[in-house]
Amino acid sequence: MSVMLNEFLDVPNVVREVITRNKKVIAEIAEEFKRRGITNITTVARGTSDNAATYFKYIVEAIGHIIVSKFTPSITTVYGAKVNLHNNMLLAVSQSGMSTDTLMVAQNAKDTGAMTVAVTNDPNSPLAKLCDYHVYLAAGQEQSVGATKTFLAQLSSMYLLSNALSPSPAKMNIAQLPPILENFIQESKKGIQDFAESLKDINNFIILTRGLTQAVASELSLKMMTTCYKLSRPFSTCDFMHGPISIVEEGTPVIILAPDSEFTEEFVAMTTRLSLLGANVYSFTDIQEIQNMSKKSFKMLPCRGTNSPFLYSMAIELFVVYMAQSLGINPDTPRNAKKITITK
Repeated sequence: MSVMLNEFLDVPNVVREVITRNKKVIAEIAEEFKRRGITNITTVARGTSDNAATYFKYIVEAIGHIIVSKFTPSITTVYGAKVNLHNNMLLAVSQSGMSTDTLMVAQNAKDTGAMTVAVTNDPNSPLAKLCDYHVYLAAGQEQSVGATKTFLAQLSSMYLLSNALSPSPAKMNIAQLPPILENFIQESKKGIQDFAESLKDINNFIILTRGLTQAVASELSLKMMTTCYKLSRPFSTCDFMHGPISIVEEGTPVIILAPDSEFTEEFVAMTTRLSLLGANVYSFTDIQEIQNMSKKSFKMLPCRGTNSPFLYSMAIELFVVYMAQSLGINPDTPRNAKKITITK
Protein backbone atom coordinates (compact mmCIF):
# COMPACT_ATOMS: atom_id res chain seq x y z
CA MET A 1 0.00 0.00 0.00
CA SER A 2 1.35 3.45 -0.91
CA VAL A 3 1.96 6.01 1.82
CA MET A 4 -0.51 8.34 0.09
CA LEU A 5 -3.27 5.73 0.26
CA ASN A 6 -2.44 4.88 3.86
CA GLU A 7 -2.59 8.56 4.81
CA PHE A 8 -5.89 8.93 2.99
CA LEU A 9 -7.41 6.12 5.05
CA ASP A 10 -6.65 8.17 8.18
CA VAL A 11 -8.90 11.04 7.03
CA PRO A 12 -11.91 10.25 9.28
CA ASN A 13 -9.69 10.29 12.38
CA VAL A 14 -8.07 13.55 11.30
CA VAL A 15 -11.46 15.21 10.83
CA ARG A 16 -12.37 14.15 14.37
CA GLU A 17 -9.17 15.76 15.65
CA VAL A 18 -9.82 19.02 13.80
CA ILE A 19 -13.28 19.27 15.32
CA THR A 20 -12.13 18.45 18.86
CA ARG A 21 -8.96 20.53 19.01
CA ASN A 22 -10.23 23.77 17.50
CA LYS A 23 -13.53 24.43 19.27
CA LYS A 24 -12.05 26.99 21.66
CA VAL A 25 -9.94 28.93 19.16
CA ILE A 26 -12.70 29.08 16.56
CA ALA A 27 -15.11 30.46 19.16
CA GLU A 28 -12.48 33.09 20.04
CA ILE A 29 -11.99 33.99 16.37
CA ALA A 30 -15.74 34.44 15.88
CA GLU A 31 -16.03 36.58 19.02
CA GLU A 32 -13.16 38.87 17.95
CA PHE A 33 -14.50 39.06 14.38
CA LYS A 34 -17.86 40.28 15.65
CA ARG A 35 -16.36 42.55 18.33
CA ARG A 36 -14.30 44.40 15.73
CA GLY A 37 -17.20 44.70 13.31
CA ILE A 38 -15.18 43.18 10.46
CA THR A 39 -17.04 43.14 7.16
CA ASN A 40 -14.52 41.57 4.77
CA ILE A 41 -12.37 38.45 4.71
CA THR A 42 -9.26 38.04 2.56
CA THR A 43 -7.59 34.67 1.95
CA VAL A 44 -4.03 33.93 0.93
CA ALA A 45 -2.87 30.44 -0.04
CA ARG A 46 -1.23 28.36 -2.76
CA GLY A 47 -2.02 25.02 -4.39
CA THR A 48 -4.17 22.63 -2.38
CA SER A 49 -4.51 25.22 0.39
CA ASP A 50 -5.92 27.70 -2.11
CA ASN A 51 -8.47 25.11 -3.22
CA ALA A 52 -9.60 24.75 0.40
CA ALA A 53 -9.85 28.54 0.58
CA THR A 54 -12.14 28.43 -2.46
CA TYR A 55 -14.53 26.19 -0.52
CA PHE A 56 -14.38 28.69 2.35
CA LYS A 57 -15.24 31.54 -0.03
CA TYR A 58 -18.28 29.72 -1.41
CA ILE A 59 -19.69 28.72 1.95
CA VAL A 60 -19.06 32.02 3.79
CA GLU A 61 -20.58 34.08 1.00
CA ALA A 62 -23.51 31.68 0.57
CA ILE A 63 -24.52 31.22 4.21
CA GLY A 64 -22.79 34.13 5.94
CA HIS A 65 -23.28 36.81 3.28
CA ILE A 66 -19.73 38.02 4.01
CA ILE A 67 -17.57 39.01 1.05
CA VAL A 68 -14.38 36.95 0.69
CA SER A 69 -11.53 38.09 -1.56
CA LYS A 70 -8.43 36.21 -2.65
CA PHE A 71 -5.14 38.06 -2.24
CA THR A 72 -2.58 37.71 -5.04
CA PRO A 73 0.75 37.31 -3.18
CA SER A 74 2.93 38.89 -5.89
CA ILE A 75 1.21 42.24 -5.24
CA THR A 76 3.20 42.32 -2.00
CA THR A 77 6.12 39.96 -2.64
CA VAL A 78 7.16 41.20 -6.10
CA TYR A 79 5.48 44.56 -6.68
CA GLY A 80 6.15 45.62 -3.09
CA ALA A 81 2.71 47.12 -2.51
CA LYS A 82 1.53 47.71 1.05
CA VAL A 83 -2.15 46.90 0.66
CA ASN A 84 -4.40 48.34 3.36
CA LEU A 85 -6.29 45.41 4.90
CA HIS A 86 -7.70 47.36 7.83
CA ASN A 87 -11.16 46.07 8.81
CA ASN A 88 -10.34 42.74 7.12
CA MET A 89 -9.72 39.33 8.55
CA LEU A 90 -6.82 37.72 6.72
CA LEU A 91 -7.11 33.94 6.53
CA ALA A 92 -3.69 32.50 5.68
CA VAL A 93 -3.88 28.81 4.76
CA SER A 94 -0.67 26.79 4.47
CA GLN A 95 -0.02 23.17 5.41
CA SER A 96 3.59 23.83 6.38
CA GLY A 97 3.18 27.43 7.52
CA MET A 98 6.56 28.18 5.95
CA SER A 99 5.86 29.64 2.51
CA THR A 100 7.57 33.00 2.10
CA ASP A 101 4.78 34.60 0.07
CA THR A 102 2.06 33.69 2.57
CA LEU A 103 4.21 34.98 5.43
CA MET A 104 4.87 38.30 3.68
CA VAL A 105 1.19 38.85 2.99
CA ALA A 106 0.31 38.00 6.60
CA GLN A 107 2.92 40.49 7.84
CA ASN A 108 1.49 43.17 5.55
CA ALA A 109 -1.97 42.42 6.93
CA LYS A 110 -0.79 42.80 10.53
CA ASP A 111 1.06 46.01 9.69
CA THR A 112 -2.11 47.56 8.26
CA GLY A 113 -4.35 46.57 11.17
CA ALA A 114 -6.02 43.38 9.95
CA MET A 115 -7.10 40.53 12.18
CA THR A 116 -4.96 37.54 11.14
CA VAL A 117 -5.78 33.83 11.29
CA ALA A 118 -3.41 31.03 10.26
CA VAL A 119 -4.54 27.53 9.31
CA THR A 120 -1.56 25.16 9.34
CA ASN A 121 -0.48 21.65 10.26
CA ASP A 122 2.34 22.96 12.48
CA PRO A 123 1.58 25.08 15.56
CA ASN A 124 5.27 26.01 15.77
CA SER A 125 5.53 27.21 12.17
CA PRO A 126 6.46 30.82 11.38
CA LEU A 127 2.96 31.53 10.07
CA ALA A 128 1.24 30.11 13.15
CA LYS A 129 3.44 32.26 15.39
CA LEU A 130 2.98 35.40 13.30
CA CYS A 131 -0.81 35.44 13.18
CA ASP A 132 -3.21 36.45 15.95
CA TYR A 133 -4.94 33.07 15.92
CA HIS A 134 -4.00 29.58 14.77
CA VAL A 135 -6.33 26.79 13.63
CA TYR A 136 -4.51 23.47 13.86
CA LEU A 137 -5.05 20.83 11.16
CA ALA A 138 -3.96 18.05 13.54
CA ALA A 139 -3.12 15.71 10.66
CA GLY A 140 0.22 14.53 11.98
CA GLN A 141 3.17 14.25 9.64
CA GLU A 142 2.08 13.84 6.04
CA GLN A 143 4.84 12.18 4.03
CA SER A 144 3.38 11.86 0.53
CA VAL A 145 3.78 14.90 -1.72
CA GLY A 146 0.09 14.92 -2.63
CA ALA A 147 -2.00 16.24 0.25
CA THR A 148 -4.83 13.91 1.26
CA LYS A 149 -5.59 14.09 4.96
CA THR A 150 -4.41 17.69 5.21
CA PHE A 151 -6.78 18.74 2.41
CA LEU A 152 -9.76 17.15 4.16
CA ALA A 153 -8.55 18.69 7.43
CA GLN A 154 -8.49 22.08 5.72
CA LEU A 155 -12.02 21.61 4.39
CA SER A 156 -13.15 20.71 7.91
CA SER A 157 -11.51 23.78 9.43
CA MET A 158 -12.99 25.96 6.67
CA TYR A 159 -16.44 24.62 7.47
CA LEU A 160 -16.02 25.19 11.21
CA LEU A 161 -14.76 28.73 10.67
CA SER A 162 -17.48 29.64 8.19
CA ASN A 163 -20.19 28.35 10.49
CA ALA A 164 -18.81 30.28 13.45
CA LEU A 165 -18.58 33.52 11.48
CA SER A 166 -22.01 33.25 9.84
CA PRO A 167 -25.21 34.55 11.44
CA SER A 168 -27.15 31.65 9.87
CA PRO A 169 -25.02 28.50 10.27
CA ALA A 170 -25.21 25.63 7.78
CA LYS A 171 -27.37 22.68 8.73
CA MET A 172 -24.73 19.96 8.46
CA ASN A 173 -23.68 18.44 11.79
CA ILE A 174 -19.96 18.06 11.16
CA ALA A 175 -19.60 15.77 14.19
CA GLN A 176 -21.49 13.16 12.15
CA LEU A 177 -19.06 13.47 9.24
CA PRO A 178 -16.26 11.03 10.29
CA PRO A 179 -18.49 7.91 10.32
CA ILE A 180 -19.98 9.01 6.98
CA LEU A 181 -16.45 9.21 5.55
CA GLU A 182 -15.57 5.80 7.01
CA ASN A 183 -18.66 4.31 5.42
CA PHE A 184 -17.77 5.93 2.09
CA ILE A 185 -14.31 4.35 2.13
CA GLN A 186 -15.73 0.91 2.84
CA GLU A 187 -18.45 1.11 0.20
CA SER A 188 -16.61 2.95 -2.55
CA LYS A 189 -12.93 1.97 -2.52
CA LYS A 190 -13.15 -0.97 -4.94
CA GLY A 191 -15.51 0.80 -7.35
CA ILE A 192 -13.29 3.87 -7.55
CA GLN A 193 -10.23 1.69 -8.12
CA ASP A 194 -11.94 0.02 -11.08
CA PHE A 195 -13.11 3.41 -12.39
CA ALA A 196 -9.60 4.90 -12.18
CA GLU A 197 -7.93 1.93 -13.84
CA SER A 198 -10.41 2.06 -16.73
CA LEU A 199 -9.42 5.69 -17.48
CA LYS A 200 -5.65 5.36 -17.06
CA ASP A 201 -4.84 5.55 -20.79
CA ILE A 202 -6.73 8.82 -21.35
CA ASN A 203 -4.94 12.18 -21.30
CA ASN A 204 -5.91 15.86 -21.33
CA PHE A 205 -9.08 15.87 -19.26
CA ILE A 206 -11.55 18.73 -18.99
CA ILE A 207 -13.08 18.77 -15.49
CA LEU A 208 -16.47 20.37 -14.91
CA THR A 209 -18.65 21.17 -11.91
CA ARG A 210 -20.22 24.19 -10.26
CA GLY A 211 -20.89 25.55 -6.79
CA LEU A 212 -19.43 24.06 -3.62
CA THR A 213 -17.60 21.30 -5.50
CA GLN A 214 -15.63 23.84 -7.58
CA ALA A 215 -12.78 23.53 -5.06
CA VAL A 216 -12.86 19.75 -5.53
CA ALA A 217 -12.61 20.07 -9.32
CA SER A 218 -9.55 22.29 -8.91
CA GLU A 219 -8.01 19.80 -6.50
CA LEU A 220 -8.68 16.91 -8.88
CA SER A 221 -6.98 18.82 -11.69
CA LEU A 222 -3.98 19.63 -9.49
CA LYS A 223 -3.65 16.04 -8.30
CA MET A 224 -4.00 14.53 -11.78
CA MET A 225 -1.17 16.72 -13.04
CA THR A 226 1.02 16.22 -9.96
CA THR A 227 0.41 12.55 -9.25
CA CYS A 228 -0.65 11.04 -12.60
CA TYR A 229 1.18 13.38 -15.03
CA LYS A 230 -2.04 14.04 -16.94
CA LEU A 231 -2.83 17.52 -18.20
CA SER A 232 -6.25 18.69 -17.02
CA ARG A 233 -8.18 21.93 -16.64
CA PRO A 234 -11.10 22.64 -14.30
CA PHE A 235 -14.03 24.89 -15.25
CA SER A 236 -17.37 25.76 -13.79
CA THR A 237 -20.07 24.55 -16.17
CA CYS A 238 -21.12 28.18 -16.57
CA ASP A 239 -17.63 29.46 -17.47
CA PHE A 240 -17.14 26.54 -19.85
CA MET A 241 -20.04 27.81 -21.96
CA HIS A 242 -18.26 31.16 -22.42
CA GLY A 243 -15.88 29.97 -25.12
CA PRO A 244 -13.97 26.86 -23.94
CA ILE A 245 -16.78 24.56 -25.09
CA SER A 246 -15.40 25.16 -28.60
CA ILE A 247 -12.61 22.70 -27.80
CA VAL A 248 -15.06 19.79 -27.58
CA GLU A 249 -15.11 17.37 -30.49
CA GLU A 250 -15.68 13.68 -31.03
CA GLY A 251 -13.97 11.75 -28.24
CA THR A 252 -12.98 14.72 -26.03
CA PRO A 253 -12.62 13.34 -22.47
CA VAL A 254 -14.62 15.25 -19.86
CA ILE A 255 -14.95 14.46 -16.16
CA ILE A 256 -17.99 15.98 -14.47
CA LEU A 257 -18.51 16.16 -10.71
CA ALA A 258 -22.28 16.43 -10.45
CA PRO A 259 -23.91 16.12 -7.04
CA ASP A 260 -27.70 16.36 -6.94
CA SER A 261 -27.98 20.00 -5.89
CA GLU A 262 -29.13 23.46 -6.91
CA PHE A 263 -27.24 22.83 -10.16
CA THR A 264 -28.79 19.48 -11.10
CA GLU A 265 -30.70 20.88 -14.07
CA GLU A 266 -27.56 22.62 -15.35
CA PHE A 267 -25.44 19.47 -14.90
CA VAL A 268 -27.96 17.41 -16.87
CA ALA A 269 -28.15 20.03 -19.63
CA MET A 270 -24.34 20.20 -19.87
CA THR A 271 -23.98 16.42 -20.03
CA THR A 272 -26.66 16.28 -22.73
CA ARG A 273 -24.87 18.96 -24.75
CA LEU A 274 -21.50 17.23 -24.39
CA SER A 275 -22.98 13.91 -25.48
CA LEU A 276 -24.49 15.50 -28.59
CA LEU A 277 -21.08 16.98 -29.42
CA GLY A 278 -19.51 13.52 -29.19
CA ALA A 279 -17.54 14.00 -25.97
CA ASN A 280 -16.71 11.03 -23.78
CA VAL A 281 -18.24 11.97 -20.43
CA TYR A 282 -16.96 10.33 -17.24
CA SER A 283 -18.96 11.23 -14.17
CA PHE A 284 -18.92 11.18 -10.41
CA THR A 285 -22.62 11.66 -9.66
CA ASP A 286 -25.75 10.50 -7.89
CA ILE A 287 -27.96 11.85 -10.71
CA GLN A 288 -29.39 8.94 -12.70
CA GLU A 289 -29.80 10.89 -15.96
CA ILE A 290 -26.11 11.76 -15.99
CA GLN A 291 -25.10 8.20 -15.16
CA ASN A 292 -27.13 7.01 -18.14
CA MET A 293 -25.48 9.49 -20.54
CA SER A 294 -21.92 8.88 -19.32
CA LYS A 295 -19.45 6.61 -21.09
CA LYS A 296 -18.42 5.52 -17.59
CA SER A 297 -19.78 6.68 -14.25
CA PHE A 298 -19.03 6.20 -10.59
CA LYS A 299 -22.28 6.29 -8.63
CA MET A 300 -21.81 8.58 -5.65
CA LEU A 301 -23.70 8.24 -2.40
CA PRO A 302 -26.46 10.87 -2.21
CA CYS A 303 -25.20 14.05 -0.55
CA ARG A 304 -26.55 17.58 -0.61
CA GLY A 305 -25.40 20.97 0.54
CA THR A 306 -22.24 21.67 2.48
CA ASN A 307 -21.21 18.03 2.92
CA SER A 308 -20.97 17.26 -0.82
CA PRO A 309 -17.38 18.61 -1.14
CA PHE A 310 -16.24 16.17 1.56
CA LEU A 311 -17.53 13.04 -0.16
CA TYR A 312 -16.44 14.22 -3.60
CA SER A 313 -13.00 15.03 -2.21
CA MET A 314 -12.77 11.51 -0.81
CA ALA A 315 -13.71 10.13 -4.22
CA ILE A 316 -11.17 12.13 -6.21
CA GLU A 317 -8.34 11.44 -3.74
CA LEU A 318 -8.89 7.69 -4.11
CA PHE A 319 -9.26 8.13 -7.87
CA VAL A 320 -5.84 9.76 -8.35
CA VAL A 321 -4.03 7.32 -6.04
CA TYR A 322 -5.40 4.31 -7.90
CA MET A 323 -4.81 5.89 -11.31
CA ALA A 324 -1.18 6.66 -10.45
CA GLN A 325 -0.62 3.12 -9.21
CA SER A 326 -2.21 1.63 -12.32
CA LEU A 327 0.21 3.72 -14.42
CA GLY A 328 3.20 2.43 -12.47
CA ILE A 329 3.78 5.84 -10.86
CA ASN A 330 4.68 6.09 -7.19
CA PRO A 331 2.07 8.58 -5.90
CA ASP A 332 4.18 9.30 -2.82
CA THR A 333 7.08 10.89 -4.70
CA PRO A 334 5.99 12.35 -8.06
CA ARG A 335 8.82 13.66 -10.22
CA ASN A 336 9.94 17.30 -9.90
CA ALA A 337 7.61 18.04 -6.96
CA LYS A 338 8.34 18.70 -3.28
CA LYS A 339 6.22 18.33 -0.17
CA ILE A 340 7.06 21.82 1.09
CA THR A 341 7.27 24.42 -1.66
CA ILE A 342 8.80 27.78 -0.77
CA THR A 343 7.72 30.48 -3.23
CA LYS A 344 7.77 34.24 -3.37
